[in-house]
Amino acid sequence: MRILKDFIGIISNANKNVQWFMSCIFMNGIIMSVLSVMLGIYYKNIGFSEVIIGNLLSVRILGNSIGAFFAIMLVQTLGTKKSLFIAFLSMIFSGFCFVNITYIPIMQATSFLFGVAQAVFVVIQAPFYKKYSDDDTVVGIFSASFVLNNIAMFAGSFLFGKLSDTFSIYGGEVFGSKMVLNLGFCIFATSLFAISKINFDNDDENKNSSGNHLKDYVRVLNRDSILYMVKTAFIGLGAGLIVPFFSVYIKHSLNVSDSVVGSIMAFAQFGTVIGGLLIPILSKKLGRVKFVLLCQLLSIPFLISISFPQGAFMMAISFFFRNTLMNMANPVLSSMAMDLVEEKDRTIMSSIFSLTDNLFRALGTQVGGVIMMAISYNMPYYITVVLYLLSAVLIYFVFGRNEKFNKLK
Repeated sequence: MRILKDFIGIISNANKNVQWFMSCIFMNGIIMSVLSVMLGIYYKNIGFSEVIIGNLLSVRILGNSIGAFFAIMLVQTLGTKKSLFIAFLSMIFSGFCFVNITYIPIMQATSFLFGVAQAVFVVIQAPFYKKYSDDDTVVGIFSASFVLNNIAMFAGSFLFGKLSDTFSIYGGEVFGSKMVLNLGFCIFATSLFAISKINFDNDDENKNSSGNHLKDYVRVLNRDSILYMVKTAFIGLGAGLIVPFFSVYIKHSLNVSDSVVGSIMAFAQFGTVIGGLLIPILSKKLGRVKFVLLCQLLSIPFLISISFPQGAFMMAISFFFRNTLMNMANPVLSSMAMDLVEEKDRTIMSSIFSLTDNLFRALGTQVGGVIMMAISYNMPYYITVVLYLLSAVLIYFVFGRNEKFNKLK
């Protein structure tokens, strides 16, 4: 109960802008849950192969990469609030298009647009939270946002899987998954109200850029930021190989209904919610670096176990611990990464890391579909294990020898 009380306290004591921004995070979690659970299944239901599915999913992630660079120019030109409005409107429009239009070139184009728009939102997030927090509250703010996102994904994964089966009774599997995806985007559209309530002052805008974006990017690159960027590439590539295919993999390996797929993924998200609530306590007791490394390394055995033949119960347990441990590290890592540069460069640094992550996720997703079709559904998991181990080594080299990140607080 104390953990839950602390979580509620972090949100209630946060700046009003942070609270409204967190509501956008929640709605983003809802739409990402329905896309994670249903989009791959929907594409499979309408007859697309794993290669085509991988291509459509990777195009969206490639859009995230391009959007991470584009976000800087958009914010500098229009300001943060207008940029968010444009980004969310674009996500809503493009989402309805790649769900309801089954002409592949249009699906590719709108998936790409969705990725670009979502990247604008992601790039703004970390610098925004860092600005409206201090050293004592920053981990709490990042953690609370992380928990809210995963509560939304937990609820969405469970609910939309059930709804898909219900709709399927009346119109078949294609109708069921399509209806659920459309419903998800209708709910997501309410996030526009939250954006309208955020009051961005002039100092919220990225006014410290030189205007030469290439020089801005080069300026923030140092030894630690480059190593962290390589770490981000390893994580992105590994995640791209497996994460977009989770729902397809579960359905293929267990031969179960959409509601079972949704329930397993919801159970995994529930673990991430519980883990997120523990982040402020554990990171203070262990130190941020040790906490991140332990989470990432302990997740690897469960990632391996997912690739083994097993029943639905054991699959759910493996997903639960893999998701919980791997994702618990993310908000702490994000907060530390913002300390690698000065405040004026944080939006640029966030853009670089987002671009790197999504570029390699797109590559991983494209390659993952090919590997699953040509070799096996299990092979991408083994490759991901190696990439995660390498990323842990790089995390230590960037943060592990720096007293600033290791002190308990």
